[in-house]
Amino acid sequence: MITVPIGAWVCASVLDARAGNEDAARRLTGIGLAAAPPTVLLGLADYDRLSRRQQRVGVVHAIANTAALACFTASYAARRQEAHVRGKLLSLLGLTAMGVGGALGGHLAYAQGAGMFRWQRPAEDGTARPSPSAAVPV
Repeated sequence: MITVPIGAWVCASVLDARAGNEDAARRLTGIGLAAAPPTVLLGLADYDRLSRRQQRVGVVHAIANTAALACFTASYAARRQEAHVRGKLLSLLGLTAMGVGGALGGHLAYAQGAGMFRWQRPAEDGTARPSPSAAVPV
């Protein structure tokens, strides 16, 4: 789900590199904003399944992504007011915050195993332990 806002915002920034693409960049920024709420809801739904250690990283991940969302919202507003330079700068700031949030999300998923083995409850140290009921007959 997260690929839609990320893709829209990155494409808007690519279009920002060349004059004459302001309308397309504004529309892509808006598409990213429209796709963000379901993504946020899915992240919140996963939060209670995380270990305490994963939740700490998840909170910082959410803060970074909230900052990115605020920047892209402000960018969209600036673009609607024809303040394209301000919109582009806010978009770059949003990409930076999104990069930090993405790095934390990657750490959470790949290094800490969040969202993996959903049928297993992670141990307090963040590692996944197979449960006897998780066996799937072949």
